[in-house]
Amino acid sequence: VLLAAPVALADTPPPVVAASPAPDLSGNWSGHWESAKNGHRGPLKATFTRLGPDCYQVQFKGRFAVVIPFRYGTPMSVVGGGDGVVLLGASKTLGPLLGTFSMSATATANTFDADFTAKNDRGKFVLTRDCGR
Repeated sequence: VLLAAPVALADTPPPVVAASPAPDLSGNWSGHWESAKNGHRGPLKATFTRLGPDCYQVQFKGRFAVVIPFRYGTPMSVVGGGDGVVLLGASKTLGPLLGTFSMSATATANTFDADFTAKNDRGKFVLTRDCGR
């Protein structure tokens, strides 16, 4: 004799699916920068250091006009995100000659895409996480 308890499928709640946590962007990244104003582009590397739950210090290193190196460091604030995506922003006054450099970015665990504006330029930074993380 097989006895079975009645099953109330209609009363069973759906499974809970948790949103993906925001990724930690700490580590080394590489890719390129490009100007939307004049078409210039060049290699770009970045090192992200987490300062807290909502802030990173980012050191960018790249080249302009093939041979001219540049370095730029800025804190980037987490301004939003969810489901494995982080939205970041930064703004830094570079003086009267260069004006204010502003950047807004969308990042995942392996990609970083940012739009930037400066006094005489605008464009984007496109990076992927280096294998060693």
